[in-house]
Amino acid sequence: MKRKDHVGFTMIELLIVVAIMAIIVAVALPNYREYVIKSNRSVAKGALLEVVSRQEQYFLNNRSYTDSLVDLGLPANYYLDSDGQTLATSVGGIYQITIDEPLSNTGETAYTLSAAPLNSQTEDGKCATFSIDEQALKVVSGTESAGYCW
Repeated sequence: MKRKDHVGFTMIELLIVVAIMAIIVAVALPNYREYVIKSNRSVAKGALLEVVSRQEQYFLNNRSYTDSLVDLGLPANYYLDSDGQTLATSVGGIYQITIDEPLSNTGETAYTLSAAPLNSQTEDGKCATFSIDEQALKVVSGTESAGYCW
């Protein structure tokens, strides 16, 4: 009897390749997701620091801070995407930047800016919402410290 050479893969070989790929994906995917969340935090921090700069310029011009993003040349509803671009709606946004109401006894001499996570960024339990005030006090609402997140 003649033996024919078979060309191709056996079922066991294919199962081994699929198992190896599954292990690689199981390890790589959470690391990738953490990287994306961390890079989105950088976008939020950059946007907050830009608004801080605009608040300080507004203070120099008007001797008071504003509680309106519109006064700073920004949209009233300031949403950011992962590229740092301003969005008109929260769809596709990763953070919403707001100026929190000042304490009643501080009047227009204080402000707090916040970046609240939206959509897929809400998975960020480590840092969650970023805040910064007129004295550059940085606060986060997540499980990690402000030093880790900022």
